[in-house]
Amino acid sequence: MIPDDRLTASSTSVKRFGFSTPASVWVIILVALLFTCLGWYLFNQYAEQRGRERFEYQAMLVKDAIRDRLLTYEQVLRGGVGLFMASDGVTREEWHEYVTNAKMESFYPGIQGIGYSVIVSPEQLTAHEAAIRAEGFEEYRVYPVGKRDTYQAIIYLEPFDWRNRRAFGYDMYSEPTRREAIDRAINTGEAAISGKITLVQETQQDIQAGFLMYLALYDETSAGPKAATGVVYAAFRMNNLMQGILADKFPSLNLEIFDGDTPSDTSLLYSTEELGPIAKTYNHVLPLKVGGHQWLLQIGADKSFVTETEKLQSKLMLGIGLLFILVLLYFLLSNARARYQEGLLANEILANEKRFRLVIEASPSALIMVDGHGLITLVNAHTEQLFGYARDELLGRSVNILLPESLHKSHNQHMGGYLQQPIAKNMSQRDDLFGRAKDGSLVAVEVGLTPIHFTNGQSILATINDVSDRKRIEAEKARHTEELEKINRELDSFAYIASHDLKSPLRGIEQLSEWLAEDLSDNSSEQVQKYLHLIKSRVQRMVLLLDGLLTFSRIGRVDTELTEVDSKQLLQDTFSLVAPPTGFKLVILSEMPVLTTARVPLELVFRNLFSNAIKHHDKGEGVLSVSSERQGDYYCFCVTDDGPGIAAKFHHKIFAIFQTLKPRDEVEGSGLGLSLVKKSVENMGGKIWVKSEGRGCSFYFTWPVHFKEES
Repeated sequence: MIPDDRLTASSTSVKRFGFSTPASVWVIILVALLFTCLGWYLFNQYAEQRGRERFEYQAMLVKDAIRDRLLTYEQVLRGGVGLFMASDGVTREEWHEYVTNAKMESFYPGIQGIGYSVIVSPEQLTAHEAAIRAEGFEEYRVYPVGKRDTYQAIIYLEPFDWRNRRAFGYDMYSEPTRREAIDRAINTGEAAISGKITLVQETQQDIQAGFLMYLALYDETSAGPKAATGVVYAAFRMNNLMQGILADKFPSLNLEIFDGDTPSDTSLLYSTEELGPIAKTYNHVLPLKVGGHQWLLQIGADKSFVTETEKLQSKLMLGIGLLFILVLLYFLLSNARARYQEGLLANEILANEKRFRLVIEASPSALIMVDGHGLITLVNAHTEQLFGYARDELLGRSVNILLPESLHKSHNQHMGGYLQQPIAKNMSQRDDLFGRAKDGSLVAVEVGLTPIHFTNGQSILATINDVSDRKRIEAEKARHTEELEKINRELDSFAYIASHDLKSPLRGIEQLSEWLAEDLSDNSSEQVQKYLHLIKSRVQRMVLLLDGLLTFSRIGRVDTELTEVDSKQLLQDTFSLVAPPTGFKLVILSEMPVLTTARVPLELVFRNLFSNAIKHHDKGEGVLSVSSERQGDYYCFCVTDDGPGIAAKFHHKIFAIFQTLKPRDEVEGSGLGLSLVKKSVENMGGKIWVKSEGRGCSFYFTWPVHFKEES
């Protein structure tokens, strides 16, 4: 202990004389300030770039939503073409039933109408008008009136309301823009979209830009080249269409759609802005080609996509940087004061040398003191135990006695360089350090060097720890890691084979079965047709099995993005995607949570549970009900059906991979659905179980309320 009077005298001396701040302190502070400002600026640039990336991703979602919706409408038109091809003649009532059952206004709102127009030659015009009038439409006529080489008269248009009746009998071939799209549809056999038009259904109020989508019908009985007999088409009012597509999904975006590849007032099809062009914080132009026709999407946003968290992080970064500079300034000033005090406290250090030696002796590590000539001046008891030397055998000897002979020369050079600029140094990061024991054996060690100033000169304190056991454990850990990596590589290889190599022969088998079906199409043998059907169904089952295996192997090994998920909306969207047969409906029994989680795995769980319930239902109609309940750190979801139920003896079997309770040929499936559900739930830290007594079956699973994305 330093006597109180000596400490008081030292403190009084410091206060009396003070000290001047070195210039190096202010240089360091200036450099730190520059680095802080530069880091803050670069972070803001990074946050802004992230904001732009989010905006451009939203813009791509808008483009994909428009393209996917138009492809959906194209499939509806193809269904209409199929209806005409499958029948010798489609009546007005049959067309009405087809369009009504499509329920486009419920699932994909925005379409004005779906119709059919027939090609009429000038010689057939009078008879055509008489035939339609005979159906009860006494005022029917093809308009505009006039002689033309060909007429394309609209005879079916649903819904047949007051607005669409305005187009009844209209000759679409009389207008150049419509004619160009019709000719393209007939010539290519593909869906064709027209340029910007004003629909004949428009009135003097709420006039909107419109366009048409066409698919051609051909005379399949013609001996020569196929001749078009008419077109199935859909009419769109652009504002109504975009409201149906976008709804409230992209409230932060402003959208303009132009017909063609050049924006102009005349080519403007749709705009979310009523006051001029888009001039926003972000702008992005995307071309979109649909139905053989070019559109140009100009998307903007009038607010930044930098999140509030990133803005807060920017402020915190600047604040923390400034706080660090203040702390650094305080530290440097304190350090300068401490260096000034070193001279005053030199005598006090001498008084503490005895205590220092006691601490050295009590240390659990091997401690060796070496002077400036590399001679050992102090060792503790642990050093004797580690190297097998007695204390007297080490004191006064060169430290090289504890090193392998091959390192003696290089160690002398390293030590000379270290003594020129001695600093505290931890050498534990190196794995090639070994000490030599008295019996000549090598001991794996880690070494820390600390320079210590004594009154008789400078010495180095070496802290030495035996790390042989730790290295053995690390080697074992590395071996296990290598084995795991090998297993993962084998899994990846298996996934590749399942998704590529194994599918190739399946596609060959499927092609061969189709050729056999064509060759044997006139064969009336029910047995032959049954076998062909079995081949196709089992090939499809194998494809489903391979896809399921691929999904099963990747669960938990593919990064998932965390998003805010409205589970009620997710349930409704997922139920629509599984395409339930008519008669099945979804009922949500409780308030559904909005949570931040991995959307894809949760959607996979609901989709497979819905599909499983519908697939194994024993009736043509049914009800699927869903409820949720908060249970601590988890939500407990329950999906219940009113199907035949599952006997208790099979409850342990249904979640096993490749297991089905019915023969494969009775229910199409890979046997992986509930296995995927179980693995997805457990990968998120949840549990799944089933309850079934009599009819009906309830699947319960838990899902974490707070999910932390792995870094």
